[in-house]
Amino acid sequence: MDKELLLKYIAGKASQKEKEDVATWIDADAANLKEFISLRKSYDAFIWQDTDAFSKKTKKTISLHPVTQRILRIAAVFVVAFGLSYAMIQVLQKEDIEMQTVYVPAGQRTLVTLADGTTVWVNGKSTLTFPNCFSSRTRKVELDGEAYFDVRKDPEKQFIVSTAHQSAIKVLGTKFNVKAYKEADEVITTLVEGKVNFEFNNASQQPQYIVMVPGQKLVYYFQDGKTELYTTSGERELSWKDGKIIFRQTSLRDALDILADRYNAEFVVRENVPHDDSFSGTFTNRNLEQILNFISVSSKVRWRYLNNNGTAGKEKIKIEIFI
Repeated sequence: MDKELLLKYIAGKASQKEKEDVATWIDADAANLKEFISLRKSYDAFIWQDTDAFSKKTKKTISLHPVTQRILRIAAVFVVAFGLSYAMIQVLQKEDIEMQTVYVPAGQRTLVTLADGTTVWVNGKSTLTFPNCFSSRTRKVELDGEAYFDVRKDPEKQFIVSTAHQSAIKVLGTKFNVKAYKEADEVITTLVEGKVNFEFNNASQQPQYIVMVPGQKLVYYFQDGKTELYTTSGERELSWKDGKIIFRQTSLRDALDILADRYNAEFVVRENVPHDDSFSGTFTNRNLEQILNFISVSSKVRWRYLNNNGTAGKEKIKIEIFI
């Protein structure tokens, strides 16, 4: 920032536009605030020098009535006090920002409303971290797991979802789903409405981004930095937020993976269980037993609990799949 503009601001001579520019610059970075305070202190020391010293610095002779000098000194105090008050307000605002964390246990989902009105459906085994209020320049949250974002549009404040494996999704206002578990090998983003920038490190570990449009699903494999882009209706990817499980010619193995993730279950599949069985169906707010019974009726596959009939407390439900 130009120091002449800062001094103009401190002296109370800046226009409204200049005041806004300086305020934005101060708020952008703690280092800017530190520089501003340092300059204000220098100005404070300078303005309070006696008239003779002031005249020597400026190499000009200034003849002022004592009352006028007094008024100028009071005005200088007011300007300095204003600068200090603004700086303190900025510090207090930064200190008042608290981070909040929502964790959703497996098999559950919850709706979170952020300070800007953005709504987020958070899936099971997921953690969403966000501030109680957003800064003046960005809206940033962190996700470990899966969530559906309906972002309130704000052209002045970019919304950023920071995910595992050095990836991020940046938007202004849109609807999209993100699946980014730390223990997983990929980050999956499905765009429903609007436009997003998916940022990641490519195979050369260089920053790169892909602009997504509605109806696209992007899969990022962080270990090799590769991406795949698909066309999708989003029905299956977003079904979880409505309490649905959708099978569309889904293989048994894939179906069990979906159920394991949704119900915090562990399946022990015997070697003689066939791999070529597939299933289709939509289940809304059904429990695990009901879905497994559907699979049994539709095939030769059978199932049984291996621990406490599915009431294992905090432990995963363990289920054997056999013929």
